Amino acid sequence: MNSKLIFVILLSSFLVIIVFENSYALSQESILITKSTDMNQILFDGKWTFFKEWKSSSLNQFTYDDGMNIILRSAHQGDFIYFYVEVINDFTLNKGMDKTTICLDTKNNKNIISDKNDFCFSSTLGNKQGVVFQGGSINGMTGNFQQISYPENFIGIGNISDENSRYEKIPHPSFEFKIPLELIQRSNNYGFYLSVYDAQSEKFYDWPKESVRENLFKIPSPANWGDVISPDKSLPELNLPIIVFMISILTLIILQSKTNFLIKRF
Repeated sequence: MNSKLIFVILLSSFLVIIVFENSYALSQESILITKSTDMNQILFDGKWTFFKEWKSSSLNQFTYDDGMNIILRSAHQGDFIYFYVEVINDFTLNKGMDKTTICLDTKNNKNIISDKNDFCFSSTLGNKQGVVFQGGSINGMTGNFQQISYPENFIGIGNISDENSRYEKIPHPSFEFKIPLELIQRSNNYGFYLSVYDAQSEKFYDWPKESVRENLFKIPSPANWGDVISPDKSLPELNLPIIVFMISILTLIILQSKTNFLIKRF
């Protein structure tokens, strides 16, 4: 086969991969969530209890202008989605005041005003059970969310991580969530919002960072939330760049085979 043709095909494949990866990275902010087989081993006490406890989960780290670092780990197994939040350099422990809130837009319709498909799960440092909020309320002062009874098997607990943490040995807040899919339904893509409140500084640390929370009572509009992509509907094992590359290789093999056939024939 013509070496120039081979070069053109391989170069085109490489450029497609680069363009796709960059466009994906620059598109709507997304968190990729891992499918795990170890979440049933989690000891839900609100902290990193043993060294490998949350190892089989995806990792995201958010850094803010004032130096605050927040770890988010997430996983999916069976009928639950799991989140772990660790505020690794907050050393002022305000029990009953430091909070973490995780929100999921189950239809990911990015509505300006929350609807009944939007849920938020909040946990307070030192509390053994969190609270659950649902959108669709007429109360605009809360971002149209209202508190509901938490579902069976829901866990939202805040505690203090210390020497067992993978990230910081000095005591600091951490939060664990176990959210039943029966409430939020199964989907491969949820709208997602994370809010961490540090009572000492009276600051909110949000993700996405554009979703600025004004106070403890009002949740930002789902229109500004990011995405969490769940394997619940099975994330493809081969993403588009890999598929493009494999098609290119297959094309080269076919063309080479045809060339060899023609050479032998004539």
